Amino acid sequence: MRIGLIGDTHGYMPALEAAIRGCRDAGVDQIVHCGDFLSTPFSPDPPDETIALLRAENVTAITGNGEIYFSHWNTPMWDATLAQRMRRPDSPAHFLPQVAAGQAVLSSDSLAWLRSLPDELVLDCARRGDVYVCHAMPGDPFTSIWDTDPQYTPAFQPGEIERVLARPNVAQADLILCGHIPHPLVQRTALPNGRSALVVRGVGWMRGAADGSGWMVDFWVLENTGPVSLGYKAWTLQRHLRPFRPRNPAWGE
Repeated sequence: MRIGLIGDTHGYMPALEAAIRGCRDAGVDQIVHCGDFLSTPFSPDPPDETIALLRAENVTAITGNGEIYFSHWNTPMWDATLAQRMRRPDSPAHFLPQVAAGQAVLSSDSLAWLRSLPDELVLDCARRGDVYVCHAMPGDPFTSIWDTDPQYTPAFQPGEIERVLARPNVAQADLILCGHIPHPLVQRTALPNGRSALVVRGVGWMRGAADGSGWMVDFWVLENTGPVSLGYKAWTLQRHLRPFRPRNPAWGE
């Protein structure tokens, strides 16, 4: 089983194209995008193009914080989503008034597809070790328990991390794939049931020079290499970097 992990391409079509092409070149069996394939409220390239590519390439995708605003805006889920986001210390006030306009850029078909995506999943490879995918923290696409950047990590309540790691899909995982991080991370996380899971986090796109040179996208190729070892399934990990040239290098500056 070979899995290609892509994360946080944030609406840069050339970055997504390069990462998918790299995964195909590596001969993966399944490509997973762990969310933030769009940006809120607006992406650097048309969001319908990103969604069309994910669908055409049969990429398994989940929603990240970049998509959940569009998916939940003007639905009964919005208040709970906003309350969850407000736990973070960095305010979303500068872009929240534009979420409706950002959602309106999406075609009705793209929005329907976006709303059909899960926010977490378990890959169908149980005989090779359960693989759990989320964007940031299980159950919360805005927050992280696997890095200490204060903009992503609110003050957790007593026992909160333990409850998150005890969720059934998480507690049974041998491998956890996610993103929502500015630097690559691989670490083993202890689970409350005495097991542990290997956590691999993708970075996605990385800014280069103003002339469009030096921009990179990362992706991981993960391969199951055999039977249980030390209580968990064995995986080999390879991080890859590929250059891409953004259509508009000045976007977001």
